[in-house]
Amino acid sequence: MAWLPTIERGGEVGFVAGEARVNGIRLAYRLWPGPDMPSHPPVVLLHGLLQTGEGMAHLAAHLARRGPVLVPDLRGRGRSDQPADGYDPGTMADDVAALLDVLAIERPVAIGRLHGGLVAYHLAARHPRQVRGLVLGDTAPEVSAGRAERERAVVRRLPARFASLADAQEFYERVLGLSPARARHDIPSDLVEVEEGGFGWRHNIDLIARIEDAAAPRSDWATLALVSCPTLLLRGQRGEVPAEMAGRFCQTIDGCQVQTVLGARHDVFLGPGAEQAFGAIELFLMRLVDEATMPPPLPLPIVDGQPEALLDPVERMVAAINGRDDAAVASLFAESGRIRQYLATGAMREGGPDLAQEAFWQLLDAYPDAVVEARDTVITQDRAAALLTVRIVGQADDALLLPIFIDIAGNRIVSLTVIGFRPGSG
Repeated sequence: MAWLPTIERGGEVGFVAGEARVNGIRLAYRLWPGPDMPSHPPVVLLHGLLQTGEGMAHLAAHLARRGPVLVPDLRGRGRSDQPADGYDPGTMADDVAALLDVLAIERPVAIGRLHGGLVAYHLAARHPRQVRGLVLGDTAPEVSAGRAERERAVVRRLPARFASLADAQEFYERVLGLSPARARHDIPSDLVEVEEGGFGWRHNIDLIARIEDAAAPRSDWATLALVSCPTLLLRGQRGEVPAEMAGRFCQTIDGCQVQTVLGARHDVFLGPGAEQAFGAIELFLMRLVDEATMPPPLPLPIVDGQPEALLDPVERMVAAINGRDDAAVASLFAESGRIRQYLATGAMREGGPDLAQEAFWQLLDAYPDAVVEARDTVITQDRAAALLTVRIVGQADDALLLPIFIDIAGNRIVSLTVIGFRPGSG
């Protein structure tokens, strides 16, 4: 293995960039080492067709606060080699398996974005002993010949260059059908300023077409049937995995979980609904930690000399919000407690209990008739997570989803992370 240590560092948690010789090619990667005492299993993130590993950096930096994260540039993309062949998902999965061996990363959770989901489930099927869990971002294992031809036609329509970034943004939204947020995110890693003027592709577009040809049309149900690890399918509400196909996932992979990301299109990791996807992934990772148990009860503070019922911290939070009890919200936090709030825009706010009270009252001001419930609660020795469902009178269920993560000391919150604050759209 050839390390390139500390060539670049980025994100809230630093990464190192390196390269390794695997499966007959040079594969480049970024590695976020994570904390000294990880609370999540390792993760390998696999990018989409018109992307590089750089396009997964936002999710990598988020997850790396809890455990190591590996993000390779798949063959033919980014800084990795562009060999003459081997652009089918199975061969790319073999590349990733070999890289895991070289870097001694044991049994990570494979998370695939778009086309990277194909590589992820081939990795889990072909190398089951190397994969602890699988997360697929709106990945369709079945594509008809007609749809495959339409997708190839889009690739053939990619212009050699764009006169301006505004032209590129318009093309990404109109022709590629991407959300404005995803277009703004992808363009800097997809395009580069060229000498003749304007912006050209960082990728070899002929190779992109070959990768697309190798992946579609397809019917990979037999491959999916070989997947034996816990699996989470995140399907966009407006994505490319219809409900019937999601149902077949559950029939094919034993124990597969499906979550519909409200408001999301094909790319559930960017744009509307991304905060739901991030939260669902964290919950899934927590469930794969061996120490995860049913929640131990924690006592509420004594009120008027009488102890309240024994409730876990998530239920205490729900009770405080639904009771519109400002003092109860404040009492949940340690004196030095912190809240980190990730907004739907991608911005992050951080502060103390005052910010927590402000965030909850913003929620209640926006939805005065709301009733908050918790689902999918997971609690380890010192950490709780849940998906808060805000039900609003006169609207459909799950109008708002808020993944939350709580670090606990004694019976007080020392850290609360809230992923997103945005009404879902129907």
